[in-house]
Amino acid sequence: MIAYIRLETRKMMRDTGYVTMGLAIPVTMYLLFTTLALPPEARAGGALWSMVAMAAYGALGGVFSNGTGIAEDKALGWMRQLRITPITPFHVIAGKTATAAIIVVPSIALVLAAGALINRVSLDPAQWLTVAALLWAGTIPFSLFALGNGYLLSPQNAATANLATYIGMSALGGLWFPTTNFPAWLGAAATWTPVNNYANLSWSVAFDHSPDPRSALVLLAWTALAAGYARRGYLRSGRMV
Repeated sequence: MIAYIRLETRKMMRDTGYVTMGLAIPVTMYLLFTTLALPPEARAGGALWSMVAMAAYGALGGVFSNGTGIAEDKALGWMRQLRITPITPFHVIAGKTATAAIIVVPSIALVLAAGALINRVSLDPAQWLTVAALLWAGTIPFSLFALGNGYLLSPQNAATANLATYIGMSALGGLWFPTTNFPAWLGAAATWTPVNNYANLSWSVAFDHSPDPRSALVLLAWTALAAGYARRGYLRSGRMV
């Protein structure tokens, strides 16, 4: 399984979708937001808020690119090859999830580095580590959901579905604009979305609070749903239960 993860990781690191969505765009958007859209009096807090938001956005870009790669593998016959090996559905899904967990590290690190080096964001060492760890671990439900799309859909449809989900969830979850700017009904709905609760765990720590237990529970519920969806997608992609 280690060899499988290593192979998948090398393949994703060369994927242009991952480089664009997971690395280039989040850093660019972070620098644009913090240099052009923030008034001087709001720069410190805004740079910190946006750093977490764009690090989360980059991490999501990585995992959704990983999920789209599954559909491409399926079209090329790679999934058929895996099914004749001793690797179980659980290990295939776990391997792709582990791949996503590896490739999100550069996505998160680049934005956090931009925050520290360019915008002089200042956090305690424990806060930096906790924010990074929460951003990293919180990608699991999104990785599983993207894999489910990849297993169930054609490459073109999977790419469309994952991109639409990535952008839609990010906007509704408050990564582009704070949910406090939303209409009341939309802001209330956003608090139940996986993206908002994912980012809120790190926002809480960054702004000197403990991680929100409610956000953790909501994200765990979404993780369970996404795991079931990924397993169903793998089984329906060609393997009999």
